[in-house]
Amino acid sequence: MPSLDVRGKIAAAQIAFYVPIAFLTIFLVFRYAFRRDAGWFFLFIFSLARIAGGALTVAAELRPANIDLFVGAYTIQAAALALLMLSTLGFLGMAGQHSYSETFGLLGLVALGVLIPGGILGTHIQPGAANTALILRRVGAGIYVGLYIALVLVTFGAWTYRWHMRSYRRQVMWGVSTALPFLGVRVAYAVLAAWSSSDIFGNTPSPNPTLAHFNPVTGDWIPFLVMSAIMEYVVAVIYLFSSTWLARRRH
Repeated sequence: MPSLDVRGKIAAAQIAFYVPIAFLTIFLVFRYAFRRDAGWFFLFIFSLARIAGGALTVAAELRPANIDLFVGAYTIQAAALALLMLSTLGFLGMAGQHSYSETFGLLGLVALGVLIPGGILGTHIQPGAANTALILRRVGAGIYVGLYIALVLVTFGAWTYRWHMRSYRRQVMWGVSTALPFLGVRVAYAVLAAWSSSDIFGNTPSPNPTLAHFNPVTGDWIPFLVMSAIMEYVVAVIYLFSSTWLARRRH
């Protein structure tokens, strides 16, 4: 009978860790009224994506004959980062940076729109589009870099107005500022992963052994755990702590 490898166990732990975040964020969304610029909603969707991705990974390892499960898990792994970055923009909106959150939010949506087909094309679903899929995945990684740079610039710019902010908004800004280095590590891993192999299964790794080392499927599991899974979870927890302060002050 198939059993879980290290990545499968990481996926199972991911489900356990994100279920509480999903429940808490959806409570916050309804308790304090859904707002278009609030990060709680996107953090909730991101949590659902990580739960779904973890479940698909576990199911795929227990039923390895079902290739569709692997395709779904690996596609979510790359694309869901866009939701965390949209959450970041949402929390910047909560801190008063509404125009920026709406403008750069389009980049996050474009990243989703690029990376989802980038994960599906080139598989058994449409094997003739492997090169297109590779281009889409690398374009998506480039969008992540551009969006991250925009987040850093907006955050630094917002701090120039810190004395005009209410204290609870500064608390949210501190949360975003604290999370940005961890988010940066995660974005860096996304870029390395995009160049680590020409296919999502890691069957054709990069001739550069250093890049191949960062493949989320066939590479070393330690960088995947530290630079991807842990970094994302740290960012999510920081956002929850900083934004619940805002919730307390608004009610």
